[in-house]
Amino acid sequence: MTIKLKLATLFTASLLLFGLPGCAKAQSGVDTANRAEVEQIVKSYILEHPEIIEQALDNLKEKRDRESILAVGDEIWHDKRDASYGPKNAKVTMVEFFDYNCSFCKHSSSWVRSVLDAHPKDVRVIFKELPILDRRTRTSRKAARAALAAARQGKYKEMHFALMGANGLSDAFIEKTAKQIGLDMDKFHKDMKDDDIEQHIEDNMFLATRIPGLTGTPFFVIGTDFIASGDTRALQAMLDENLKKASKG
Repeated sequence: MTIKLKLATLFTASLLLFGLPGCAKAQSGVDTANRAEVEQIVKSYILEHPEIIEQALDNLKEKRDRESILAVGDEIWHDKRDASYGPKNAKVTMVEFFDYNCSFCKHSSSWVRSVLDAHPKDVRVIFKELPILDRRTRTSRKAARAALAAARQGKYKEMHFALMGANGLSDAFIEKTAKQIGLDMDKFHKDMKDDDIEQHIEDNMFLATRIPGLTGTPFFVIGTDFIASGDTRALQAMLDENLKKASKG
């Protein structure tokens, strides 16, 4: 019997004894003895399996993390400033928070691209610039501004994946990439300095502070599930499960 099942059984026994006052009164003669017996069983089991407490705390944390995501849902799923690909009525919406200098983000970027290619009608992907490594790299925020500036010319995806595939994010590389993807360079330079783009990034940074589970990048929200990892197998499994649920629903 699994720990969860055993704990559920103990909880049920406790509920039957302590949660039904009418029955308890009818058996008042044995109530105290029964209560003491069950309390001792529960106490002994917890002492023998203290991992139950850890599991319960993990479950509580996950529940609160999910609640925190739902509480800021409008900002996660409906910020019109974010770059996104896929229909708005897609079966599943996937949101990624990322930093262009994050090695795990770079690792999972090819998977993100494969999702766009494999599910053009069923999955919408929203990209959230979160340059949390800028203090160390001094290039993360500039790369984020470049991607958002490119988005204003309909070239976000081209700039995004070029930045994700780069080993370095120098000014020269960003400039070269902007030219290669065919941007109007005067407009690009002007948009790179636009305060609205900077505010967009700052809003994403503030949003991240309100999601306790978001402790680093990449951070994916798939449907209402989330995963703080670039593990593409786990990501694919989560996506498949959400697509399956959406198809049934």
